[in-house]
Amino acid sequence: MMINKGKIKKSFLFLSILIMPMIFCLVFSPGCSINNIKQNIGYLVKTEPEKTVIDFLDALGSNRPDIIYEDLLKTEDKNSISKEKFVSELNVILNDIENIEIKNTIYLGYEKEFAKVVCEFSVKYVNGEIKDYKKYIYLLEENKSWKIVFDKTFF
Repeated sequence: MMINKGKIKKSFLFLSILIMPMIFCLVFSPGCSINNIKQNIGYLVKTEPEKTVIDFLDALGSNRPDIIYEDLLKTEDKNSISKEKFVSELNVILNDIENIEIKNTIYLGYEKEFAKVVCEFSVKYVNGEIKDYKKYIYLLEENKSWKIVFDKTFF
């Protein structure tokens, strides 16, 4: 049995092209880890409502209520509260939060006219306390993008 050296070289080259960027990422980038790679790949296979929920929790965890107002708030809600007031009121809540870790999101389909996503996440507060939450988040498609339905989700 003869080993084809050309095939071995091509296979090795192909594997090198796939593996080297991951090794480079892990060694030279402090923000890049296996968990980050898994999360990024996982994000790609999520539904659009799930991605919106992930973006929402990421904005909360990054203390970015301006992103929530601009990208995730329904037009009707924007018409009833100014950006400055929304950001100010949400910042009062976010001041107590150090980190939000998303554990899982599952798209549950529609409930009446709303898309429904269940999200499990942990919140680490500035006092060191960590609490786990499971929350149903309702969304509505508006102008081809998903928006959080705050009144149904939080009230």
